[in-house]
Amino acid sequence: MRWLLLLAVALAVPGSAGAAPCSDLPNPIYLQVGDTQTNLMKRLGRALRDNDAKPVTLVFKTAGSCVNIAQIYDATPIAGNENLQYVPSMAEDAAWTPTSPTLTCQAPAGGVVPDIANSALFNSACTTSPPPSTVTLTTGPTQAYVLAVPEASQQTAITFEEAYFVFGFGQLGQIIPWMDETQMFIRTVTKSTLLAWAANISVPADKWKGVRHDGSPMVVSSLTGSTSPEAAIGILGAEVYDGLRDTLNILAFRAKGQYAAYYPDSTSTSRDKKNVRDGHYTVWSPTIWMETVDGSGNPVKPDAHYVIQLIAGRSVTPAIDFDMQAIVAAVGLVPDCAMHVKRSFEGGKLSLYQPAEDCTCKYESLVDTTSCATCSPSQPCSSGVCRDGFCEVQ
Repeated sequence: MRWLLLLAVALAVPGSAGAAPCSDLPNPIYLQVGDTQTNLMKRLGRALRDNDAKPVTLVFKTAGSCVNIAQIYDATPIAGNENLQYVPSMAEDAAWTPTSPTLTCQAPAGGVVPDIANSALFNSACTTSPPPSTVTLTTGPTQAYVLAVPEASQQTAITFEEAYFVFGFGQLGQIIPWMDETQMFIRTVTKSTLLAWAANISVPADKWKGVRHDGSPMVVSSLTGSTSPEAAIGILGAEVYDGLRDTLNILAFRAKGQYAAYYPDSTSTSRDKKNVRDGHYTVWSPTIWMETVDGSGNPVKPDAHYVIQLIAGRSVTPAIDFDMQAIVAAVGLVPDCAMHVKRSFEGGKLSLYQPAEDCTCKYESLVDTTSCATCSPSQPCSSGVCRDGFCEVQ
C-alpha cells in the first residue's frame, strides 16, 4: 500500500511546524479550492513559479465547494497563521514532480481573504443567493464524477434507478451487491462530488446512505482497503480516479432515459473524456472560479485575474511559457473549448454547444490521438481554422 501512503501525503497538507510566512514567497496568490482541484494546483503552481514573464506562487488550501463559495461571498478570511500549501520552483527543488508533496507556509497573522475561490460545480447547487457585486464568476474546465469500486469487484455498470435505490435506501434498497451501508463511501454535504451525484440520481445530498468522508483520499483508502470488494462502492472526481486506475475500477453509468451505460471516456481504458464531451456521460460539472472586484467591476488583484483567465483557457498578457491545455488535460479535466454539450444547472438537461474557438483537435492530441488534419503557415486548412497546428472547426 505504499502508493496509498504517497497519495495521502500528496493530497493532504503536510504538517510543518514553523513554516515560513506565505508573504515571503514571490507574488503569492491565495486560493481556496476543492480537493478535486489539488492536481491542477500542483501542476499549474509549478508552471507559474517558473513562468519567466510573470512568476506567481499559488498558495492554497482545500475545502468543500459550498464552504469556498461562502468564504469569498462573505469575504471571510483564511485563519491567521494557518498552514497553506504551495509548490516549489525549479530553483528550490528541481526534483519535485506533481506526485511529490506540496510545501507549506503560514498565512498572514491577521488572516487573508482568498483572492480566488473555487467551486467544482454550479454555485446554485450550494446556494440560491446570487454572488455579491464584489465577486465575479468565471467558468473553467469541466470535471466528471465517477462511481468507483475496488479492482477485485466484478461489477462494471450501474443504472440511474439502481444508484437511486443504493444511495437513497441503502440496505432497504435491495440492490445486489450494494446492500452494506458500511461499504458505501460518500462525501460530506458541502462537497461537489456528493452534490453532483445527488443532482444526477435525484437523491438529496443530506439523505444519502453510506459512510461520509471529508476527503477524496479517505474514500480511496476505504475502497482499496475493503475486505468486501464486491459490496464496496464510492464516489470520486474522475481526475482522482485517473491517477488510480491500477487499483480501482469505475462503473459505466446509464442515466435516466438512456438505453446504455457509458464511461466518461470512450472505453474503460482510454482517457479521452469523449463521452463527457459529447453528452453520453452525464455526471459532470463546470468548475467555477471566483475573484473579488471593485465597485467598477475591475479585479482587485490583477494577478489573481491573470490566473483565472489561464484556467479558463483565455489569452493572457504577458503570455505564458508553458502549455495550459496540456496541464488541464493531464489532470483529467476538459477545457471548455473541447466541450460540445452544456447545461445551465447541476444535473440539468444537456444541449448542444459550440465553443467560439474550438480546441477539440488539440485536446484529443493531448489525451489520445486525433484524426484532425494538421496545418501550418505554409500548409493552410482546406476547411476550418488553423489553431495550435490543427484544423479546428472554428
